[in-house]
Amino acid sequence: MSHASAAGRPLRQIMALLVTVALTLGLSAVMTVTSSKDAAALCSADRFNGKWRSSDPRLKRIDIWQGQDCQLYAKAWSVCEHDKSRICSWGTRKMGDSPEPNFRFFYYNWSNANEVLQLRMKDRSHISVWDRTDFHDGTKQTISVTMYKSS
Repeated sequence: MSHASAAGRPLRQIMALLVTVALTLGLSAVMTVTSSKDAAALCSADRFNGKWRSSDPRLKRIDIWQGQDCQLYAKAWSVCEHDKSRICSWGTRKMGDSPEPNFRFFYYNWSNANEVLQLRMKDRSHISVWDRTDFHDGTKQTISVTMYKSS
């Protein structure tokens, strides 16, 4: 009888080890999924996210979203130069970091100019956009546009 109980001891130890490993892996997976969901929730909480529209043809729309890296990205749109019935994208840009939560900015570097757009949150449904273009020939152009958030 002592021989049979001695043989069962390693089997119980192996089973206990396997159960411990399975529980540890299961708990780790739950914590990882929960952490990912928490990170995604934090990432999507920025008030600038969404589509912002104006009636100004020079800056008809700005789309703002967060990438998988939780950085904000923007794409500005204006009335197309050759087809006034459509709006054309300026291209996607990463937005600059700001210590002030109600302020964001992004840049475009064109072949003939450098342009910066500065966005200031007025309230949850309105932003003011200050757009400055420095042309390479030395001229400068500045516009201010109020935009509203659309669904």
